[in-house]
Amino acid sequence: MKKAIVSVFIATLMAALFVLSLRTGILHLSHSVFSLIGKHGSTDAITVWDVRFPRAVGALIIGAGLGVAGGLAQAIFRNPLAEPTLIGLSSGATLGSITVIGTGIAAYGSIVNALFAVVFAMGAASLVQLLAPNKGNGFLLTGLALSAALTAIAGLVITISPKPGIQSLAFWNFGSLTLLNNSTVLMISPFIVIGLILAFALSPSLDGYSLGETTSHFLGINPRKLRFISIISMALLVGASVSAVGAIAFLGLLVPHIVRLLIGPAHRGMLLMSALVGATLLVLADLLARTIAQPHEIPLGLLTSLLGAPALIILLRLQRSQWVDHD
Repeated sequence: MKKAIVSVFIATLMAALFVLSLRTGILHLSHSVFSLIGKHGSTDAITVWDVRFPRAVGALIIGAGLGVAGGLAQAIFRNPLAEPTLIGLSSGATLGSITVIGTGIAAYGSIVNALFAVVFAMGAASLVQLLAPNKGNGFLLTGLALSAALTAIAGLVITISPKPGIQSLAFWNFGSLTLLNNSTVLMISPFIVIGLILAFALSPSLDGYSLGETTSHFLGINPRKLRFISIISMALLVGASVSAVGAIAFLGLLVPHIVRLLIGPAHRGMLLMSALVGATLLVLADLLARTIAQPHEIPLGLLTSLLGAPALIILLRLQRSQWVDHD
């Protein structure tokens, strides 16, 4: 009953924020959003359906993907600090995007750009798993080191590239939904949908895996295969998102903690709720980024860091008893 009430509340809040996002901006609408449904010729209609709508839909899709990717990362590494940025996924995807765009292989918003981001993200996460020690927080330190290296390489690519306007790619380090349009949202959606389906399909096995590798073997779970498929899922979710909007800090780390506090740790419900909460939080964050400093826009990644860091500290203190080292 509690889960149903929480789900309905968050879904209602998400819908309200979505409509508010369509309504709010520097240009004030003369008509209500609902009166513009089916209309495309007026200034209000163009503003809503060609500018604000893809941005709001993109926030929903990407927020859901990053929320689930964070929950999956924490589950597969059995660590409350695991998240896409800390295990190299975001920096790998950033390097993949910047490399193909900076070298002229592909343009922003192309499927090739998204594919390279996914492949680089998968490679970075796999490398962290390969290099990291098996015990303690070694994988986090390895992830941080690799992320720093990949970020430095991405900066080097930007610096030496002769392509005009390449410096504008620096937005990937801070995250922004500004460049999203309808075609870009349609392009990244299949990647994220497939990543979500994979993640939800893994959720029953994740419950057994959380008990430790030895126990999971007795339950018929193959830990190596589970980790491999999880990395594919996370790479699809994070790679496609980063290729379109850059790295958005703290969302993948914060969302699973909020969800566990609300409904508990069972992974099927946790991942589903993480998608809902992630989508809601990113729509809210984008709305704040666009409005609190008008006519200027705050980089989305900076805003999520400013809001997410203190919230995460509080949540970690509330939840620390839920996390134990099983192996």
